[in-house]
Amino acid sequence: MLTIDFEGWFQCRLATDPDPTDEPRGVSGFTFAVAGEPDFDRVIRFHDPVAPRSHGPRVGVFVKSVALDGQLVPEHPLRGGRVELLGEPKFESRNYVLRDSAQGSIVPFHLRISAGELVLEREDPLFSPDPSRALHRVPVEHLARRGSLIPMTQDFLRIADATGIRDPVAYRRQRKAVLEADLRETADPVARAALGKRIRELSIEERERLQVVSLSLYNDYRFAVAGNAVLQDAGQRLGLEVDSVSPWPITFWMGAWDTDALSGFVRGMISIPRSTSRKT
Repeated sequence: MLTIDFEGWFQCRLATDPDPTDEPRGVSGFTFAVAGEPDFDRVIRFHDPVAPRSHGPRVGVFVKSVALDGQLVPEHPLRGGRVELLGEPKFESRNYVLRDSAQGSIVPFHLRISAGELVLEREDPLFSPDPSRALHRVPVEHLARRGSLIPMTQDFLRIADATGIRDPVAYRRQRKAVLEADLRETADPVARAALGKRIRELSIEERERLQVVSLSLYNDYRFAVAGNAVLQDAGQRLGLEVDSVSPWPITFWMGAWDTDALSGFVRGMISIPRSTSRKT
């Protein structure tokens, strides 16, 4: 069994309740596109963020550690490799129409882990009997399988351990201070409008407000990736022959939602079984 632990910050530029899912700028929720930025697209990006905001966390999800049959392999070639979600994935709950009270499925879910020419890749179909079926016609049990196991839950210790954010109010105050310094140094009207909006939002400090609470919230996901697999391992550097037929169990959480930077943190693990086939 090959076990891969991964973590890092991701970007997701999306509107929030009570705005509709497809609101392009943010009107009445607690996230907003600011002056000079493109419209929201809801895409979950583990790398290559669009219009990243100044002084936010650096977006990038990477392999933290690799174990082979339960033993850590500190020099494994995948350690430090890129973890990506391909195909412009989005959270699909549609204002809780598709998924009540918990975060919706990530659609599509196409995972790629790579380090140079070494690549592991697998896509999990939401509805394997008919992968092309429209999302609103997918049976609810299939949506639930890939959705969050729980409603958004507050866990200060989990978030602090992963991100170092121990006090959401202090974290936001620090961001506000550097943006105020930037505002004093710029005369560009578009930049000033964008900074002004961000500063006003960061001035919200009541601990019960979602702008603050969201930094200590997370969602938990656990399912098996069971679609087509792609493996590139010309030098047999993985350390085992991968079973590309059996499902690959994955578990991860996404949280520490930074409503100013439009980003969050992900930490998880995927287990890839060893092939039991014997060559004759």
